[in-house]
Amino acid sequence: MKKYIIGMLAMIMIIVASAFALTPKKPAVKAENTYWFLMDASGTNVTTTQVTDPSTLCPSKVLPDCARKYNESQTEIVSGVRQVKSSQVNAEIDFRSKD
Repeated sequence: MKKYIIGMLAMIMIIVASAFALTPKKPAVKAENTYWFLMDASGTNVTTTQVTDPSTLCPSKVLPDCARKYNESQTEIVSGVRQVKSSQVNAEIDFRSKD
């Protein structure tokens, strides 16, 4: 009877240990950097000028004519200057307006 109990405990321990070993680990989700870019004077073109917080320059949220926010993957560095990829210009994740 003792051998039977020891055998059962060993089997349970193996099953429990294998359950932990077989659980796939989820990759850590890395937060993507974001960047605010100011718009030109006409309010139609994104410039390469970046700001940390556009709220003082662009206090409202009516139109995307003052500043636009993009994920890092929506930008690229060209000749040492970060800019919005042309295919992502109208895919901003947030925006601010002058009025």
